[in-house]
Amino acid sequence: MFLQIIKYLSFYFSAKTKYAIHSPFVFAFIEEILENESNYYSFLAIEHIRKKIEKNSSEIIVNDLGAGSKKIKTAKRKISTIAKTSLQEKKMAQLLFKMINYYKLSDNVVELGTSLGITTAYLANAKKSNKIYTIEGSTEIANVANSVFKKLGLKNIELIIGDFNMNLKNLNLDTKLGLIYIDGNHTKSATISYFNWALENANENTVIVIDDIYWSKEMEESWDYVKKLNEVTMTIDLFKMGIVFLHSVKVKEHFKLKKSIF
Repeated sequence: MFLQIIKYLSFYFSAKTKYAIHSPFVFAFIEEILENESNYYSFLAIEHIRKKIEKNSSEIIVNDLGAGSKKIKTAKRKISTIAKTSLQEKKMAQLLFKMINYYKLSDNVVELGTSLGITTAYLANAKKSNKIYTIEGSTEIANVANSVFKKLGLKNIELIIGDFNMNLKNLNLDTKLGLIYIDGNHTKSATISYFNWALENANENTVIVIDDIYWSKEMEESWDYVKKLNEVTMTIDLFKMGIVFLHSVKVKEHFKLKKSIF
């Protein structure tokens, strides 16, 4: 925890607010997405489900296929504990929704790491005509996520259970990716593998999001690797997640952003 605080302070003092940004594209990202406080119609229902999950004391057996949890080491876990330690925080899940909405990201959305399905619900609600493919390594966690989707009446989600790499190889997309959200197996080799798969299934409009880019030294190295790739033209570092753009630009740029306090 102490190391994460040090990392965040280092990030915070090097990050910029919109008042120091000269890129029209990034300025619009800050105003229309990062600092957009709009509450869309679906947010209330999703957050209501989150609160119920956070109070669910039922126990399930979790099969970690990746790097695992830093906070929970036992296989038998309470759903409430998983919710409090693993679910994406509200503002970041809503940011993904707003990106799909603002950039009109269409067709296929892929999520690696369904968890209990809250972030998936935001992805699915952003544009109901999109197809959401979400992969979860643990069967019992996936069962909880499926119940969330049913309660919210979501019909545009295909939940796949098992190893990420194996299922990505078998995933036949009829069109290129609109967005891919990588949030699972926080190892360098796995993250780079997922990112390379994303590039193979992307076009210049695709947005690639990597969660927990400061989670460990390996994740930081993964983020550094991604930024150096020729296909990557712009990145936005929000500390909690890194956002990758592939659209044509005159000069490759990397931004660290924080909300303005005024």
